[in-house]
Amino acid sequence: MSWRARWPMLRRVLVACFLVAAAFLLWRYARTVDWREVGAAIAGYPASRLALAAGASALAYACYAGFDVLARAYTGHALPLRRVLAISFTCYAFNLNLGAVVGGIGFRYRLYAHAGLRMSRIARVVAFTIVTNWSGFLLLGGLALVFDPVALPPDWAIAEQGLRIAGGAMLLAVAAWLAMCAFSPRRRWAPRGHEIELPSLPFALLQIALASASWLAIALILTTLMPAGVAYLTVAGVLLLSVLANLVIRLPANLGVLEAVFVALLGPQLGATQVLAAVLTYRALFYIGPLLLAIPVYLLFEAHARRN
Repeated sequence: MSWRARWPMLRRVLVACFLVAAAFLLWRYARTVDWREVGAAIAGYPASRLALAAGASALAYACYAGFDVLARAYTGHALPLRRVLAISFTCYAFNLNLGAVVGGIGFRYRLYAHAGLRMSRIARVVAFTIVTNWSGFLLLGGLALVFDPVALPPDWAIAEQGLRIAGGAMLLAVAAWLAMCAFSPRRRWAPRGHEIELPSLPFALLQIALASASWLAIALILTTLMPAGVAYLTVAGVLLLSVLANLVIRLPANLGVLEAVFVALLGPQLGATQVLAAVLTYRALFYIGPLLLAIPVYLLFEAHARRN
């Protein structure tokens, strides 16, 4: 049997081994946490702080909905705006909890197909939303790493200069995208029948602005839940680093990675219990709560599709 034929099975084995190892590490770490203290810290949040964090969460989802509204204008489809907003909310709630392949891509294909869009147009919507989201991340992450990199623990074998180089590469990617949108004489490609069209420069700038706003809103959720005195930019930098770490590890919902990075970088300063309480409350407000709302919305979509 060739390596090409063996690779899918080998890949599944490697992923399974990694998940088992990750689960063991999380279990071992969880044993060191005083969960009663964490629970007390969560219960101690005043209603005003939870309301502010919930408002920031709603703002982040409003930005996400804007991605699909921009994609509507970019692709020229005529679905009602309220349906686009409902599809976007549902997809991002599942995306954050189950991963981009299932939520961001799979659910978006299914729900837009139920709405009557052709596969080629759905593919353009999906590609547009992905580019939009990561354009904002590359801009903010690049700025954070170049100009104000978060101080890493001594046992993390990553030099500050390496972070600055990575940040510079991220900013160059954003600049290259904007240059293509502004100056490329060729605006359309059709690889394997899938049409790709560059947006105009103002449109691309709007993409980046909206995506940046979504990441800043997420950082605001976490900052609101952290103990008093931690700087917003510090929390934003740690958040962006956790996303970079998860790009390597690739766990759905950044599960475990987010907690580990925040506790490692902010725990010595703020206390591991308080940081963990903030991150778990953030998960409840930004991940679990919206998912509980998205499930009945998705079921309504499916029921409507069966009737038609």
